[in-house]
Amino acid sequence: MQNQNSILVYDGNCDFCTRLAKSIREKTKDKVVIVSYHSLSKIELESIHKQLSKELCVGEVQFITEGNRYPGFFAVRQILWKMDKYKYFAFLLYLPLVPFFGMATMYLLKRLRTKL
Repeated sequence: MQNQNSILVYDGNCDFCTRLAKSIREKTKDKVVIVSYHSLSKIELESIHKQLSKELCVGEVQFITEGNRYPGFFAVRQILWKMDKYKYFAFLLYLPLVPFFGMATMYLLKRLRTKL
């Protein structure tokens, strides 16, 4: 399952997550391989990245690129660099206090995603 492309592992059972994954796929023009963790075995997850597990993937996207794993907000921050129109604004997510608010937003989305 190891791929030279970047890989986004997400929860494929959530409508909100599935809509976002479809949008990311379109906006990154297939620069990112997107896969639901539900469709992967433990061995397949570990082949993507040694730290990946189903428990880690529950409710939090995992973005793997160049051998590095980025969870949640940090995944979103990295994915923006792969989107042609949005990459010019990605630097905003590195400004002071933005990661704090980004992580809080991701926490709320994790809790409310089934209602969205």
